[in-house]
Amino acid sequence: MAFNKYFHDELTAIRELGKEFAQRNPRIAPFLAVEAQDPDVERLLEGFAFLTGRLRQKLDDELPELTHSVMNLLWPNFLRPIPSMSILEFEPMPILTEDQVIKKGVEIDSLPVDGTVCRFKTCYDVPIYPLEIQQFDRHDRPSGTTLSLALGLTSNTTIDELKIPSLRFFLHGEVHVAQALYLWFCRYVESVRIIGIDEIGQEVPLAVLGQESVVPVGFADDESLLPYSQHTFKGYRLIQEYFSLPEKFHFIELINLDVIQQTIAQRDDIEGLQGLKFEFSFSRGLDKHVSPAVENFRLFCTPIVNLFSHDAKPIRLDHRRTEYRVLPEGADHRHYETVAIEKVEGWGHEDHQCREYKQFESFEHAQTINEASSKMYYRQRLKSSVSGYGIDSYLSFVNDNEDAVIPQAESISVSLTCSNRHLPTMLGVGDISLATGDSPEYASFQNITHVTPSFTPPLDQGFHWRLISNMSLNYMSLCHLDTLKSILSTYDYRSYYDRQQARASQHRLDGLEHVSATSEDRLYQGVPIRGIKTTVKMRESCFSSEGDMYIFASVLNEFFCLYASINAFQRMELTGVENGEIYRWQARLGQQPVI
Repeated sequence: MAFNKYFHDELTAIRELGKEFAQRNPRIAPFLAVEAQDPDVERLLEGFAFLTGRLRQKLDDELPELTHSVMNLLWPNFLRPIPSMSILEFEPMPILTEDQVIKKGVEIDSLPVDGTVCRFKTCYDVPIYPLEIQQFDRHDRPSGTTLSLALGLTSNTTIDELKIPSLRFFLHGEVHVAQALYLWFCRYVESVRIIGIDEIGQEVPLAVLGQESVVPVGFADDESLLPYSQHTFKGYRLIQEYFSLPEKFHFIELINLDVIQQTIAQRDDIEGLQGLKFEFSFSRGLDKHVSPAVENFRLFCTPIVNLFSHDAKPIRLDHRRTEYRVLPEGADHRHYETVAIEKVEGWGHEDHQCREYKQFESFEHAQTINEASSKMYYRQRLKSSVSGYGIDSYLSFVNDNEDAVIPQAESISVSLTCSNRHLPTMLGVGDISLATGDSPEYASFQNITHVTPSFTPPLDQGFHWRLISNMSLNYMSLCHLDTLKSILSTYDYRSYYDRQQARASQHRLDGLEHVSATSEDRLYQGVPIRGIKTTVKMRESCFSSEGDMYIFASVLNEFFCLYASINAFQRMELTGVENGEIYRWQARLGQQPVI
């Protein structure tokens, strides 16, 4: 519950009870400002309402001293705000004549918003080549559809001189078109023909790849949007990212393209290729209402997130408080929000020594009793901001016994990872386009999707206890429909604040009609292994499109695979309740150790 609700409840109670008390005690009525509305008494009553409101909030805060400590130790990322995100596209400049890799973590600036520049960083490594998509064609056959993409060079070079092991495409544009394309590329590809374009525009067949050469993107460990602790279960991360930035799962990658250079090297009649053409043959005809165009395919894209390193305002330990609020540097602290505390250092005014404080929930504790009483740590406490702008972070200092201690007079410096709170939501498409010190000089860039809102983790409503309860789940408990729906809704932060998103998410969860698991045995490399087949039934009308349902099911499949135990496989089968279509995913070995 927001603090202003506590404040208004207490203020209303004081006035109503004060009026009733004044009726029974007329002599005290002037002191309660019942009749005259004395402004001084009004201020006193408001002050009492403020203090008692804080007390009520403390009584209702569900033991954060316990829950925050457990979460900081195991899953600290779920105590952090979800910053704004978007998709960024790099476009190679003519000066780029060879393949390059733009490493993840490159910082990009936006146009100023209220005088503050919002800084983003990239989430994926982006291999970039002097290529651009120039033409798109569609050919419908009686037995399916063929889509072709023609790529041309953007600089004075040739295909022969480039090393292209893979190409990653972002499926852009209208959501239902992008989702349908994702479904067709991931499920219905029969073959991929690779054709070279020579200097006079003639087509030169190079190779034919199978369906295994088209793979989805976004599920690997190095493809996370946010920094996560190594203790974090990756399945929950994928669910959180799915609800935070669904476009993250609109990427596909065409792999095994080393065959291009191998074919060119083996044939003497191929030289000076000026372009490439990819023909994707699908076993199912693309729906007539899905009309893709060249704009739906984008090269050299990556998700970006509004995160950056920042410093907090120095904290002077004055021995007057046990907690100190952490305020990021800046003319307006409302433009910055603390996402994570990275480092806490103190400079002693008396001994002129610098010391680093470790987090109390870390494993770097003292080894002896004497050391335990003298060594100090910092503890972070999160509280809902009284101003209504997200959450505030507070620091306190304790020893190994968790007793509050007061260090010597020190100046504390705090290194942070910050976001720009809700400022990025005022940015439009194309506004994230300013270079920084580490952005590439051989490519221009801009965001091609709208920026998502920023959301803070709910600190009430039993949220942390629900997170902690997820630690005790096993695979079989996930096959209870209500349990699975509860888990999915827990990590949808946006639904806590956005009613429209909450309705859409609930409608999607209503589409989950059945989940069950059965045991199976298979031979894997000549060894019999035990596994689980998960059967899921979904109602198509609860999703915006068939592609939307497929993407949601793909995230669920990865979630189940990550929950399966080591040396056991998991495979999922999805059945559409209304059209009877059956979708199957390949069996995968699990990753969870058996306790």
